[in-house]
Amino acid sequence: MVKIWRVALAVLALTPILAQTLEIQDAYVRGLPPTQRTTAAFFTVLNNSDNLVELMAGSSDAAERLEIHSHQHRNGMMLMQEQASVSIGAGESVVFAPGGYHLMLVNLTRPVRDGEQLSFSLKTGEGDEITVVAPIISVLKEASATKAHTGIHP
Repeated sequence: MVKIWRVALAVLALTPILAQTLEIQDAYVRGLPPTQRTTAAFFTVLNNSDNLVELMAGSSDAAERLEIHSHQHRNGMMLMQEQASVSIGAGESVVFAPGGYHLMLVNLTRPVRDGEQLSFSLKTGEGDEITVVAPIISVLKEASATKAHTGIHP
């Protein structure tokens, strides 16, 4: 009987590891006019672990697919390029912001309205998944918006 309890306690102790390993802060989704079919999400990811973590796009019920993109300067032009993943070193953070890494929500399945919330997921190379609930902030308010609160549900 004691052995069963030890196993159960070990499983319960491991459950919150992903939430402690990756922390998502200041997430928001750019609100655009209803005719737009693609938008972007921005946030900061902190890797609180002692190991490198590979972060990949997950899914959202608000879009057909999610893609991680980066901006790069080439021949005097700013180009957007899809990335399979982003490496986040132990104890480091990566900022997803306009002009840098960002999460694209492609082929929206519903309008993204200012003041509402939208959920999306991110995956790790180990197969773990984090669900992020982020406010939608109109592109017209984005520059003056204060940092948004994020709900994380591993």
